[in-house]
Amino acid sequence: MSIKVFKDSGSKGYDLEILDPSATVQDYLDALNNFIDTNMSSPCRGCDECCWERIPLTSVDVFKYIETSSKELKLGSENLLLEFLKKYCYIYVEGRVVDISLGFTLEGACSFLNQTQKICSNYLARSLVCQSFVCLESSERAQDLRSQLVNTGMDELVRLWLMECQRHGQKPFTHEAHRPCFNISDYPLNGFSNKKNYSQILIKDICSGDLWKKIYVGK
Repeated sequence: MSIKVFKDSGSKGYDLEILDPSATVQDYLDALNNFIDTNMSSPCRGCDECCWERIPLTSVDVFKYIETSSKELKLGSENLLLEFLKKYCYIYVEGRVVDISLGFTLEGACSFLNQTQKICSNYLARSLVCQSFVCLESSERAQDLRSQLVNTGMDELVRLWLMECQRHGQKPFTHEAHRPCFNISDYPLNGFSNKKNYSQILIKDICSGDLWKKIYVGK
């Protein structure tokens, strides 16, 4: 066990610790999912509250959607990443900041939500932010880790979007933009770069030095 997720005795929520410096983002997700299966008295099935919130995406999330569901999503162009971003995502720009999230219906639900059954129609490929959502309060360090993983992964997705648009001679497309002035130099390489799955990404390569000191305790 490289990551320990446990109930926080000082609150009604949960906390976590990194026990091994080689812990990956996949280890983090596995530990969280195991904690949910073991400790949550009410299953998520039939509850879709979190599916009506913004769902930011990382680069690995998009690779997973394309790998597992390209036929079902009817992706067939030469550039599956750009096609997926255009058809199934929402790219919002405010000045220099770019936010890429899953697309949503007119009512505001995630486009992958089966509203009749209240379940995800693409559950096996669900995003990092979906897998790491626990319907409990969490410690500050657990919140910070989740935020840093999601934000770093989305920065890499933005970088790939800009690179692919540039490579194909396209102007970067958006779904909503306000005074856009972004630049690819705003999105340098990071721990998600050149990675296709979460088992390749070390947590220590993503989180800040201050956060690592708080969450890494060793075995």
